[in-house]
Amino acid sequence: MQKDRNQTRKKTKQKTVAGRPRSRKTKSQIQHYSLRLFLIIIVVSVGYLFYLDIKIISKFEGRIWQLPARVYARPLELYEGMTLSPAQLQIELDMLNYSYDDNAVLEQGQYQRSGNHFDIVTRGFEYWDGEEVSRSMRVEFEDNKIIDLEDLITNESLALVRFDPAYLAGIFPSHGEDRELVRIEEVPEELIAMLILIEDRRFYDHPGVDVRSIARAFMANIKAGRTVQGGSTITQQLVKNLFLTPTQSLWRKANEAVMAILLDLQYSKQKILETYLNEIYLGQDQDRAIHGFGLASLYYFGKPLHQLALDEMACLVGLVKGASYYNPVRHPERAKERRNVVLSALNNSGLITDEQFINLSNKKIKIARHVKRERYPAYLDLVKRQLKSTYDSDDLKSEGLRIFTAFNPYVQYQAEKAITTVTPQLSSDASLQAAVIVASPNNGEVLAVVGDRQPDYAGFNRALDIQRHIGSLIKPAIYLSALKQSNKYTLASLVEDTRLRVIGEDKKIWEPENYDHQYHGNVTMYEALLKSYNIPAARLGLDVGLGEISKTIQQLGNHSQLPPYPSMTLGAVDMSPFDVASIYQTFAASGFHSPLRTVIAVLDKEGRPLKRYPIDVAREVAPDVVALINHTMLGIAEEGTAKRLATDLTIKVAGKTGTSDDLKDSWFAGFSGDTVAVVWTGFDDNRSTDLTGASGALRIWSKLMSSISSTSFEVLMPDNITMQWIDRESGLLSAKDCENAIELPFILGSEPTVDAECTEGSSSGWFHKLFGD
Repeated sequence: MQKDRNQTRKKTKQKTVAGRPRSRKTKSQIQHYSLRLFLIIIVVSVGYLFYLDIKIISKFEGRIWQLPARVYARPLELYEGMTLSPAQLQIELDMLNYSYDDNAVLEQGQYQRSGNHFDIVTRGFEYWDGEEVSRSMRVEFEDNKIIDLEDLITNESLALVRFDPAYLAGIFPSHGEDRELVRIEEVPEELIAMLILIEDRRFYDHPGVDVRSIARAFMANIKAGRTVQGGSTITQQLVKNLFLTPTQSLWRKANEAVMAILLDLQYSKQKILETYLNEIYLGQDQDRAIHGFGLASLYYFGKPLHQLALDEMACLVGLVKGASYYNPVRHPERAKERRNVVLSALNNSGLITDEQFINLSNKKIKIARHVKRERYPAYLDLVKRQLKSTYDSDDLKSEGLRIFTAFNPYVQYQAEKAITTVTPQLSSDASLQAAVIVASPNNGEVLAVVGDRQPDYAGFNRALDIQRHIGSLIKPAIYLSALKQSNKYTLASLVEDTRLRVIGEDKKIWEPENYDHQYHGNVTMYEALLKSYNIPAARLGLDVGLGEISKTIQQLGNHSQLPPYPSMTLGAVDMSPFDVASIYQTFAASGFHSPLRTVIAVLDKEGRPLKRYPIDVAREVAPDVVALINHTMLGIAEEGTAKRLATDLTIKVAGKTGTSDDLKDSWFAGFSGDTVAVVWTGFDDNRSTDLTGASGALRIWSKLMSSISSTSFEVLMPDNITMQWIDRESGLLSAKDCENAIELPFILGSEPTVDAECTEGSSSGWFHKLFGD
């Protein structure tokens, strides 16, 4: 028994002794693993800090921001003798965001008006050919002409004044941010002082994170029972905006603090502050995010930072707390209240006097007038397409490009107005659509584009993409093809207007009809084109040859393949308004063709031009033959299918109506001395509009041209053109006083030689030729 007890004690002692080494081993292992874990944490932490540091450096040493390409309109230029109405100048100033101000001293971007008298201070701007300085000027009008243009300071006459161009849009990177970069030395000291006072009083003292501010904010929030104060420094705010997501979490806040300290270690306070001034979000302009004080100053007040008054600076600084909530455009009262909080802080800190505070806090916030951005989707669509086709893709990937276009704000305004005013008058069906292209005949510059009945709708661009039968718009090209053979055809040549039946390549019979469903016998080519008879055009086209017509249309500016069918002679050809405008630009320029273009110049972010493309002008059609057609198109606008223009307009214009089968498409293409324009109207589903070219598109065209052009079209008659009086019915020689006589141009040697019978007792043809008028 005792032996058993001794054995038991021995086993227990052995067990106890055996257990002690195991306990010491376990404790050692724990210490070992803890040390390893600690070292791993240190390594990971150092690695993570290194990663964050690399992330910060790569951002700051590289490109911090992607800058959008900015698209500008053509600059308005004024000179004495220029045809311009006060109303047009007013519209141009509004579209430039110039503001009316009744102060005695005007600043850049401001004007005063009294009737036909304007005082204006322009903004300076850097163009592709140099810098345009700000000018203070006086403009006087009389009878819609500038009669006086002088410097307000020196009272000297000004030969030419060029305004800054209207900003149309930004071709943005994917994030849609926009900013006007400023250097720290360009920022007013008062604005910097305000910003630091309101956002981070110890900015120059703390290492990126301000423990005092955090503690103060913590206590204030506990006391209030909600978040009423933040403790983030300017450096932390910058880190959050540049590197982190807006998601609220302890991990994000920890990252923010660590990165702020690293940023402060790596870069100077001035560099951090400059970056912050350019990065901070200060509002939204539709899809464009307004970042930085430079752009905010231009957007809200229409002037650069260095021109801001103290109250305007305070308004911008107030936006930092909440750009949407304190937006002065949408919430002026909130913005004023917040501005006054900033001004009060300035007053309490002794940065402004009591008197200044009272005066500034009572001032109304005067926001720059804003023309709605992205209002020109059809024009910008054309700009983007032509950029891709004209410039190298690598060049266009550069950031901060400045793209100067031929866009004319006033012409665009009137084109949109013509469509929105007239289209509802044409049909009660609100789905009736319309499109307009307006260009300069001399150089092919596209001045305006409207692609939808609702001009600012950024959808299907009918001006460029709709493909519809052009109807009688093709007839001038057919007659041009014939008149090239001056030994065979003249405007006095007779063409049969009788029944015509043609077997096409598909073995089907094609039988064209006139719009009035009547035959008119033998008619002169002039009368046939003037009244847009179908059958004479078809006969003439078939006689000349479809291939020859296609060649002529290519010479005029359209290089698409045309269907070699007889119906082509009546406009069974699909084209867009842009295609048609390209053709009629050549007519308007007397046979010289210039490809239609929007882009004038492209500068990189340093102001250096990318490739410059000279105006491409080429003589495509002989001037004498074009003169015959243009003379006839003048007649169309005076006594032909477009004769309403003779009463609607005070200037002479030329053009052609176009109507497709079953009245599906209504067209008018025409030109004055300085403008060529094409209008189309129709339904997207291709149903009948019940409108001819004269009753539809012509009315829009007339409304447009009455507003934008004051220069008559005059036919340039080469030396080898002679004018002769002709009998309208027979095409034979007549006299001015004879019944039915009309004066027509002929290429020398092609004029008729046989006299017509002259009635009503007036001079006979031979007597007229012998003794003159």
